[in-house]
Amino acid sequence: MEKKYNYKLTISYIGTRYSGWQRQKNAIGIQQIIEELLEKLFKEKITLIASGRTDAGVHALNQVANFKTSFHKSPNTIYSYLNAKLPRDICIKKVEEVDISFHARFSAKGKTYLYRIYTKPDPFLYGRGWYFDKKLDIVRMLEAIEVLKKYRDLSALAKDGDYKRKEIDLREIKIFYDGKILDIEITASHFLRNLVRRIIGHLVAIGRGSLTVEEFEEILKSKNPSKGKFLAPPEGLYLKEVYY
Repeated sequence: MEKKYNYKLTISYIGTRYSGWQRQKNAIGIQQIIEELLEKLFKEKITLIASGRTDAGVHALNQVANFKTSFHKSPNTIYSYLNAKLPRDICIKKVEEVDISFHARFSAKGKTYLYRIYTKPDPFLYGRGWYFDKKLDIVRMLEAIEVLKKYRDLSALAKDGDYKRKEIDLREIKIFYDGKILDIEITASHFLRNLVRRIIGHLVAIGRGSLTVEEFEEILKSKNPSKGKFLAPPEGLYLKEVYY
């Protein structure tokens, strides 16, 4: 039986120019760019398995992916080759040779996403956060977070039809605000599609006064995705960490 080698990549990227992580027929995904470089290096077909997809315009501080190959190369060789060839808005932070059983998606025990909102104009945050110039009631948003923590079935905040593994262990939600940048970090066992952007969309709606905390709880109780009305834009979302 032919020996196989398994490599784990930790990847950082600005998602602005890409159609998301996944390889697509009529657009460029980050997966495709890295796979094509790996195929040149290993001279065989390579399939990258990510911890999860990120949508168009979404960024990653520490995306994790793995691939299996018939050929052995040192992690340093792979690291140096990829970083020399990749566009400057994608970088490989770390390469590790791992056990053949490691799977970037199925071995993951949890993830943290960061969502960034900036409330004062700043061209250097354009495309890297959601510019929201209306006053936000942070106290109300914190009240809504406490309500959110009571629920494990968050299917009302998922993209319609995404009901797989709908029971979510929502482990921690943190808010940091310095008067200009509002960062919201959400850690959970896993995430339904669009879940973070919908959570943020509803928190902001509550913060600006167009949705009450009580109405938000009714939406959660409904378990109906058609009741969840608010979706934050992709440019504020970052995959911050994947836990194994």
